[in-house]
Amino acid sequence: SESTKKAKQLIEERFGRQYALAAPRKFKAKSRLAQEAHEAIRPTRPEIGFKELAERSQNSLKKEHIKLYELIWRRFLASQMKEAVFDSTTIDIEAGAYGLRANGQILKFDGWLKVYPSQYSENILPKLEEGEELKLKEIIPSQHFTEPPPRYNEASLVKTLEEYGIGRPSTYAPIISTIQERNYVIKNAQKRFEPTETGFLVNDILVEHFPQIVDLNFTAQMEEKLDEIAAGKAQWVPVIREFYIPFHQNLEKKYQEVEKQNLDQETGESCEKCGKPMVIKQGRFGKFLACSGFPECKNTKAIKKEPEKVGVKCPECGKGEIVKRYTKKRRLFYGCSRWPDCKFASWKNPQEKIANKK
Repeated sequence: SESTKKAKQLIEERFGRQYALAAPRKFKAKSRLAQEAHEAIRPTRPEIGFKELAERSQNSLKKEHIKLYELIWRRFLASQMKEAVFDSTTIDIEAGAYGLRANGQILKFDGWLKVYPSQYSENILPKLEEGEELKLKEIIPSQHFTEPPPRYNEASLVKTLEEYGIGRPSTYAPIISTIQERNYVIKNAQKRFEPTETGFLVNDILVEHFPQIVDLNFTAQMEEKLDEIAAGKAQWVPVIREFYIPFHQNLEKKYQEVEKQNLDQETGESCEKCGKPMVIKQGRFGKFLACSGFPECKNTKAIKKEPEKVGVKCPECGKGEIVKRYTKKRRLFYGCSRWPDCKFASWKNPQEKIANKK
């Protein structure tokens, strides 16, 4: 295309022919659901670099604009440059009954790193001969623990949905909204999803009684069948019948087999309206107090729970303590314990700000 021709010409002129590709590099989306109808964002005139743009603009563009153009310009040229080449060396050392390994890496050709710098480290190993005897200089004991994978955030969840072929680009946002609106998950301070008690309960019931429905392969296969129906390659009646009849039979069976679990917790408190015991119930938005005489008595109350403190005085009033609070959509923020007298609120943890200053 015109853009790749311009890129090759510019790379040869500015960096040398050894950096230019013989043939244009083409990219294809990993997900079969990706929409590739639009060209990627790129400079229309790549010969105008970010430095030239800054000079030509004569302060009419902000620094943020120049930085954004620089990112696009560098990324565009790097996509059409040769790969970086590293010379890797591995040395295996016999230390009695133990085996040690040292890995070395040296940059031989910078390739696209010439225009799009990326973090890498060179580790130069000494020249050794096979069978050479080495002298022990120092033993550095260190202990490493295996850490669990991080919880999903919005980006990593969408990436996983794409990998398994679940949903569509148009349904990713509703999926993320639904799991939060139904209180299955909440966002923690790192903006990662943490399951709630409701989320655990729903998941356990579905996995135990409807394993086929929550199976990743089943969901992906159903998506493919629906695609075939949309493309006119399959009839919708047989596809839906194949799924719905077994599902409906299993659902009717579970209605009879699965006993409704009573998760109510006694409180020792009596209802001020009818005198019957008040119990803690699990609702859509968490736990609440309700009369055990429901539906005759519909008295309910919120459970007063002290907000969790983070160990920092309020930077605004200096009297209250910073506590964790949640919005109606269950998003975490930090506020003063003296609210509404003090209206301090922040998305960021003030404790982290203090630690960074130190």
